[in-house]
Amino acid sequence: MQHKILLALILIAGFQQTKAQSINWATDVAPILYEHCVGCHRDGGIGHFSLIGYGNAFSKRYSIQDKTGSRQMPPWKPDPAYRHFTHENRLTNAEIQRISDWVDAGAPSGDLGQAPPDPEFSQGSAVGEPDHILSTPFYTVTATEDEYRCFVIPNGLTQAAYLRGLEAIPGNHMMVHHILIYEDTTGQAQVLDNQTPEAGYVNFGGPGVNGARLVGAWVPGAQTVLLPPFMGVKLTPGADLIVQMHYPAGVTGMSDVTALNFFFTPTNQNIRAVNLAPLLNHSPFSLQNWPLSIPANTTKNYHATFNVPVTGSLISVAPHMHLIGRSITSFAVTPQGDTIPFVRINDWDFHWQGSYTFQQVTRVPAGSKLHAYATYDNTTDNPFQPSDPPQNVVQGEATTDEMMLVYFAYMAYQPGDENIVLDSTLLSTAVPEVDENQMVREVSVFPNPVEDRLNIQFDLTEKTKANFRIIDASGKIVHSINDSEILSPGTHRKQIDVGLLPSGAYYLEIQGARGGAFIKK
Repeated sequence: MQHKILLALILIAGFQQTKAQSINWATDVAPILYEHCVGCHRDGGIGHFSLIGYGNAFSKRYSIQDKTGSRQMPPWKPDPAYRHFTHENRLTNAEIQRISDWVDAGAPSGDLGQAPPDPEFSQGSAVGEPDHILSTPFYTVTATEDEYRCFVIPNGLTQAAYLRGLEAIPGNHMMVHHILIYEDTTGQAQVLDNQTPEAGYVNFGGPGVNGARLVGAWVPGAQTVLLPPFMGVKLTPGADLIVQMHYPAGVTGMSDVTALNFFFTPTNQNIRAVNLAPLLNHSPFSLQNWPLSIPANTTKNYHATFNVPVTGSLISVAPHMHLIGRSITSFAVTPQGDTIPFVRINDWDFHWQGSYTFQQVTRVPAGSKLHAYATYDNTTDNPFQPSDPPQNVVQGEATTDEMMLVYFAYMAYQPGDENIVLDSTLLSTAVPEVDENQMVREVSVFPNPVEDRLNIQFDLTEKTKANFRIIDASGKIVHSINDSEILSPGTHRKQIDVGLLPSGAYYLEIQGARGGAFIKK
């Protein structure tokens, strides 16, 4: 009996050794790191070290195993059981196990010729080639406490532009806590700047300009997501931008130049205007148990609300707290009593915040109430507790103060908005297999069935004209549109009036200049 047990143990050990030997960096680990990690961990990225190439991964193998095993990395904070978003950067259990097995096996390289090619990134951008680039002036912090410095920068635009995405790249990640970008069309910000000898001016709690409008923001860990090319935040030609930089206490003597990359819509025609606002906040008008104040050695819960006056279309959500915050949940309740989940973060980390884009535009009907519930832990049990011993914490702008804000990007509602897909992975599951040379891909039509106006969203793989045809069940073309405009590669939207067509089943055909028609019922 003992010999049989010994033989079984030898066989099991041999199987585990064979399995471990088969796992390597080239075919098993590199694809995971290149998809989920090197966007930050690359030369010039915010990850402070590169994971591109076998040598870099090998030298950091134990750290990779530890951080992925504990799910600290990649830093995705929203609870996937509550709601999904675009560009979710999470590892599966199988991927985490694969990394751990690789390290335990001695982190073999495998055949490097079978490894995926090293990712390439646009110089100074993780998104692509910007349409417009601005930068803050070189600045060295002299303050010893938190400083909110507002730099006034002419936007340099000669005509209106619609902002699809804004990417901020701090030159010194160690000293930039967060960035808010406002538009000023009054000239007030420049007056304030002229009153100080150094670049910019200091103002806590906002830019200090009446009528300034928030157009963008950056926080640590935020990913830049581009809106569809028919949506954008409108920028006024010739206006000033107020770039409010938060430099926290402890960075005295450090210097920074932050680059701002702007991505615009391809044209200014038929663009849906997007607004940004903290609809849920810590003001006495929103916070139900105002004021925001957490005594030392206590935990407290807070509840903020907002009554929705008109039906809106939500695009993204961005909660914001500081170090004492531990969890936050936001949702809406409709007049019919239905709940619309927005976001839930169970383990808040001040250092990894973000704006989270919904997979589809979310309709919130008039009369709904927005809610946010947040928990604050001002005890020694909080791993991010900044004070020893804990001190009383109140609402304020300093890092050691607290905030409770939930920002939303939203539009005025139009019928069919709830069918606008913002996550291309949803589109790809709904279309048939296409030839690799097909120019038209990832087509979505809504509403379907349709009564009068058909909305079409589609991707083009190259620059081309697009022709649209509606075909009835007998194969007869009943409606045709031949666009003369040459469209750029990317996602586009088209609306076709089909209200005069008799009831029945029809087919939509979209064709590029080189053919390759896409047909959808």
